[in-house]
Amino acid sequence: MRHFGRYHDEAQRAPLTLTKHGRASVVVVSAEIFERLMAQGDPRRAYAAGETPPELAKILVTELDRQSAEYEAGKND
Repeated sequence: MRHFGRYHDEAQRAPLTLTKHGRASVVVVSAEIFERLMAQGDPRRAYAAGETPPELAKILVTELDRQSAEYEAGKND
């Protein structure tokens, strides 16, 4: 990789997104950020309806409402 030192230094300050064919392909982060992300556990966790954390439930309901309204509006076209 050319300019590794430059990318290394940039990734120490903030996540660095590398692109391929104009699309985000890889994100390089510092070891500190990576360790913090890994300490949070697997983000793909599944919840039963009654176990969903309130902040996540609010996000999900808001998005479902938005998509439902968008779908209903599209049916009338």
